[in-house]
Parts: sequence; structure tokens; C-alpha cells
Amino acid sequence: MKKTVQQGFRADINGLRAWAVLAVILFHFRIAGFDGGYVGVDIFFVISGFLMTGIIARALQGGAADAPLRFFWGFFLARAKRIWPALIVMCAAMLVAGWFVMSAEEFVSYGEQARSAVLFFSNMKFWREAGYFTAHAHGIWLLHTWSLSVEWQFYMLLPVAMLATWKIRPSPGALLALLAAVGLLSLGLCLYMSATKPGTAFFLLPFRAWEMIAGGLVALLAARPPQSAALRHGLELGGLALIAYAVLAFGHLVWPSWRALVPVLGTVMVLVAAKENSILTNWTPLRWIGERSYSMYLWHWPLVVAIHYYGDGPNPALVATCLALTCVLGHLSYELVETRMRRPLETLPRGAGAAALAAACLAVVLPGTLIASMGGLPARLPAAAHQMFLTSMDKRDSLPDCQVLKHGNDSGCAVGGSKLGLIVIGDSHASALFDAVQSALPDRDTQALRWSMSGCPSLLNTHSGIDPSFHCDQFMAWVMRRFESVPASVPVLIINRSSLYTEGPNERDEEDEARVPNIYFTKPYTSRSPEFYREVRQNMIDTTCAIARHHQVYLMRPIPEMRIDVPGTLGHAMVLGQARTISMPMGEYAKRHALVWEAQDAARRQCGAIILDPLPYLCAGDHCDAVVKNRAMYFDDDHLSRYGAGFLTPMFSTMFRNQLPAGRAAPVPL
Repeated sequence: MKKTVQQGFRADINGLRAWAVLAVILFHFRIAGFDGGYVGVDIFFVISGFLMTGIIARALQGGAADAPLRFFWGFFLARAKRIWPALIVMCAAMLVAGWFVMSAEEFVSYGEQARSAVLFFSNMKFWREAGYFTAHAHGIWLLHTWSLSVEWQFYMLLPVAMLATWKIRPSPGALLALLAAVGLLSLGLCLYMSATKPGTAFFLLPFRAWEMIAGGLVALLAARPPQSAALRHGLELGGLALIAYAVLAFGHLVWPSWRALVPVLGTVMVLVAAKENSILTNWTPLRWIGERSYSMYLWHWPLVVAIHYYGDGPNPALVATCLALTCVLGHLSYELVETRMRRPLETLPRGAGAAALAAACLAVVLPGTLIASMGGLPARLPAAAHQMFLTSMDKRDSLPDCQVLKHGNDSGCAVGGSKLGLIVIGDSHASALFDAVQSALPDRDTQALRWSMSGCPSLLNTHSGIDPSFHCDQFMAWVMRRFESVPASVPVLIINRSSLYTEGPNERDEEDEARVPNIYFTKPYTSRSPEFYREVRQNMIDTTCAIARHHQVYLMRPIPEMRIDVPGTLGHAMVLGQARTISMPMGEYAKRHALVWEAQDAARRQCGAIILDPLPYLCAGDHCDAVVKNRAMYFDDDHLSRYGAGFLTPMFSTMFRNQLPAGRAAPVPL
């Protein structure tokens, strides 16, 4: 062979791991300045591709192709010994902790997550169920294991592909051609899917493989570092500068996209430089973190989720404590699990080692499956806490397939009789209140029709600045076309979480996302500038008046938002024996919704829209309570539960009979 793949311990790689894990951890704990810290995962992918490709290439050069089964068995078992023990211990520990603190719904979800994590398909599970950058992500205990699943799937395919290529043509050049071709294909798919379905591009291997292959190409092409010390120094500094730029300058962007080339190229440059004696990668604290990077990565995210569930808003002391715990738990996991538990596995015969790992895996998979099948074992919880947690399920939509343009639905959903009496349009708030609207119908012959799309404001020509595949503009165009066939006598009720689109999210763990608008009409905005506010205000008025040309329009004022998950926060407080109250001060409500109120008032003046104000029904005095008569009014932080929505049935009744109540009304059973 003309070229031998470099082998041996590389101190600079541990330094790279340290930078990568620090970036991810500081990003997840929302430390200012690390908005792009998620690129640490991309760095890990490149490192993994570099190491695995080198291991496989050296094995093939050493004759592994002559005994392929023995090679595969040894390769996969070595990876399992490296990844499984710490992962299984973390999952098992969380399973024990969950028994005492998780709601039944959370425990069911955790059981399913643990099973998917240790069997390495959690990326597929989270691809179907969640988004990495969404608010929902902070409630998923094992979301971070998606990257381990992607890596394991890569580990399963890479040796097969490389060995098959070697069998056809046993040369490093053939391996290089294979990786280059697959890498370019994966990169092309990644760029395409990032622009159309970014969630798919983020979670699934075909669109991430190019990052690992980039490291593999380094292993094949750069068997020896450059001879020039100046060149190596420049490559290292340039590579680390690219990584630092990505961490500090990138924020809440569509990912991966062409921008992922920045940290990937930076990592490749550092790997090529191979400066093992550099203080930038071989400083003692960095070596310490790099050695423990895997365990620190495993343990930091459950602590992030714990802050989300049990914290009380931004708390620097709590964040600092959890950062310290990340180091402590990472160190203990490294010393007691990664190091100490792996030693006996290395000494066992292959069959016995594999059996031990399989048994440990089943110790998580079987309980996780049992917990999921038994509904989370709610009897383990205090009765009051369980009842409070159940409110999160008090969101049952009587028409679950009613999302227009989804489920093959192209007409909306109707309730009531055969005489169309009202059309409700809006986002998920319209869906949450539709049963209350139904209860307000004046008679059995009257029908209410719902056209809704979650996350889509009732504004014309609305585009998402985050998800190119989210076509709110198409939905609203569909709505306007359908109005042409609706009799003018049928009124229209518009319900939206309008201030989400004007001001951004106000949940305590998402306030940073409020800086850049997530919608636009004619051009994207980089900030909530006066120009953005003028355009969104005018669009609210224009859309309302366009509908009002042929229909009476009712505009509902925004629902008070509690900023934190109501049943989850109160239920967890009860589990811990704490007393909590949640409310929204009227002053805070007025400040957040001032623009929406002003635009609605302008639409009332200009085109006769009628305002429906939920505050007299939901609030008393100077605040709005999240709990009334010991029952939660919300099933999360901003959507009214079926119980809470019942308080608004009298308000909706005023569309059919002109009377307004004084003070809070009694709820109407739904």
C-alpha cells in the first residue's frame, strides 16, 4: 500500500471535543453569546467520521476483508462498549428519578424515549414528534440522544460500504472515491431538504452523513500532518476561528444548511493541522473536559429539562448549579462507568461481553416498554398532583383531523346542524376554543364551520422566516377563495394568538426568540423594527376589512398568556410539596397586546368589525388567574383547557344574542 492511514492517540481531538461539548452545553443552558452552540454536534460528527473511517481503513489494510464477519463483530462490539454503558446508566438513573417526579404522561413518554435511545432510533422518533429548536424540545428528557442514534446508524453502514468497496477494488483510492461520492450526494440532499423540510434534514442520517464523511476524507487524505509548522499553525487558528464564528454569530437559523459548512470546514482544518502540543487544544482543563465530553453531554440535557420543569423563571444561581452538576455527573460517569465498567467488558470473551451489554440494554428497554404500556403508572403520584397533570390532557379536540390542508382535508370541519351560522378561522387558539363556540350555538339547526391551521395567523401573504415548508400564505389564500362561496349572511369569527406573531413568544425559556420576527409578508426582518410593526398592523386591518366586505367579522381579543406551563408547573410543585400560584397581571397583559388591540380597534372603525373581549370572563380585578376553583384554566401556558374555554361560551353567545355580562361568568360544561 502506498498510503497508511494515521493511527495513534491524538491529543488535539480531545481538545476539539472539549470545545464542542462546551458550545452545546452553554447553548442549551442559554448562556448569553452562545446562540450558535448547537454547532458543537456538527463538530462531533466530523470527529466521529474521522476516527471511524481511520479504524476501518486500517483494518482493511491489515487484512480484515479476509474475515468480514469477525471484523464486523469486533467493530460493532467495540462501538457498543464505548457508547452503551454510560448511556444505559444515564437512562436507568432517569427512569428511577422519573418514578418520583414525572407525571403519568411524561413517564409514558420517557419510557418510549429510553427505549428508542438505547436502541439508537431516537432521531427517527423525534423527527416524527418534535423539533430541536421548538419550545416543546425543553420537555423531552432524552432529546439529545438523537445525535447518538445518527452516529450509530452511520457506524452500521460505513464498515459495510467500505468493505464492499474494498472487495471490488482493494485500494485507498477506491475508498476515497466512495466517500467523496456519497458525501457530495448527502450534502446536496442536505441543502435541498434544509430549504424544504428542515426538520427532516436535521434529524435523519442521509442529510447528516456528509459531515461525518468530511472527517472520513481527512482520515484518508491527510495521513500525515503538513510539514510546514506555519501552515499547521494557520490551519489550527483558522479552523478554530471558523468554529468560534459559528458558535458566536449563528443563532436560531434553519439548520443544517449551507452554514453548516462553516463549523465542518473549521473542524476539518484543525484535524488536518494535527497540532497535539497546542495550548488551544491541549490545555489541561480542555483535556479534562475532552476526556469527559461524552458523559457531560449525556448528563447536561436532563438538567436543562429539569430547570424547565422545576425552575421558576430565569435563575442564574440555578443555572450555575446545574452547570457544576454537569461537570460532577460527567466526571462520575467517566470514572465509574466509561472507565471502570468498560475494563471488565474488555477482558470478557466477545460473546460474554455482548451478552452483558444486551442484558443491560434490556434492563432499560423492558421497563420503558412496560411503563408506556401501563399509562405511566399514575397511582404512584399524589392524587391532587395527578389531577392537575391531567389538565394537560384537557385539550381533546372533538375534531382532531380538522387542520385544513392536512389529513387530506380540503373543506374544514363542521359541528351542529345543517344551517351554516358561523365560520371560525384562526390558529391553534381557534381550535382550542371551538368546542366553546359550539356550545354557544343558538339551536341544534345552526352549524359552525372551522378553518384553522396551527401557527398560522389570519393574515394574508404570511410567510415563515424559520420553516420554508410552512405555507401559511397558501392556507389564507385557500380561506379567501372559500369565502367566495359562503353566503354574505354568515358571520366570521377570527381567533388568533396574535401577539405571538407581533411580539414573539413570551414563555420564560423562549424570550430570546422574540428578537427576530418569525413571520414576514414582503421581506424578512432582522429585528422587530417600527417598519415591521407598521406592516403587521396594516396587514391585520387589511385582512379583516377584506373579509368584512362580504361578512360580519368578529375579532376576539388575545387570551391572557401565563408564560409557563400551568398544569405541569403546578403538578410538579405538588409532587415536591410546594405551593404555587400563577397569574397574569393586567398591566403586563396590556403592554404585550397593545398593538393587537390598536389594530383591532382600527378594523372596528374602518370596516365595522365587532370586538369580543374575553377579559371580563377570565379575569377579576388587576389580574387573570390560571386556576379557578382548584382547576387549571389552561392545558399549557397559553391555550385554555376545555374547563377554561367553558368560561367563554357566554361571550360567544353574544354573536347570536346581543348581550354582554358584567364580571366573570360561570363556566358552561362542554
